[in-house]
Amino acid sequence: SDVYKRQPMTRVIINADDLGLSPRENDAIFGLMARRRLTSATIMAAGPAVEDACRRAREFPSCSFGVHLNLTDLTPITTDEALRPLLHDQGGFARRAREAEFTPALLAAVEREWIAQIETLRSLLAPHGVPISHLDSHHHVHTHPPLFKVLKRVQRAFGIRRVRTTMNLYHPTDPLVGGVKQRAKKKLWDMGLRWSSPRTRCTDIFTWFWIYHDLLPNVPSARTVELMVHPGSEDPIFRREEELMDTPWETRARGPIELISYNDL
Repeated sequence: SDVYKRQPMTRVIINADDLGLSPRENDAIFGLMARRRLTSATIMAAGPAVEDACRRAREFPSCSFGVHLNLTDLTPITTDEALRPLLHDQGGFARRAREAEFTPALLAAVEREWIAQIETLRSLLAPHGVPISHLDSHHHVHTHPPLFKVLKRVQRAFGIRRVRTTMNLYHPTDPLVGGVKQRAKKKLWDMGLRWSSPRTRCTDIFTWFWIYHDLLPNVPSARTVELMVHPGSEDPIFRREEELMDTPWETRARGPIELISYNDL
């Protein structure tokens, strides 16, 4: 209709987290890419299926592949004693990144670990001609304010200018919506990410796929959106998202939607 045509185009990245975590995740993610329902993915450097993920990425040149920075799961790439506050007794990452005291020694160790994760993936992707497009993180640890300067140093080290912003669109029933103070902190972090050196490209909106889907057609207007998904997971919410991705969900939007990758941002 003419009304539909007059609506501005919304450019949407659909990014799958956890590529490389297992063969099941890999198969689900690449299957959706083959059906053109998924445009991007971020890879876990320590994932048991990481080599398979990096090899198969070359089959999808129209998609983007980034690094899923990690401090909360699997085993560190480095063997740095200074990472001890983030590890459990078996030597793997525990989910302590939000509670840990980030001393100068721990911050330096995190920087070395993230650099090692990116270098690992760069070496696995390079033979297949696949560049690293962007950064995000497992459990959103890259948005933790004490790690901001580390993130920026890592960006500078690799010349990576695209990064996932902090979540800024919530479902009205979501307990994580928070108050004015939390939203103000998130806005300040987002501004710092975009404008501190190196200047960084981010989407205007970042949220879960299911939230964006359920709020259509009444989502806030935006030029660019990133929707996060976790194909291959057994979690009921993620499984519902995976099913919804294969539906013509874009037709429920007020205006036209163009699916893009981080390479197009």
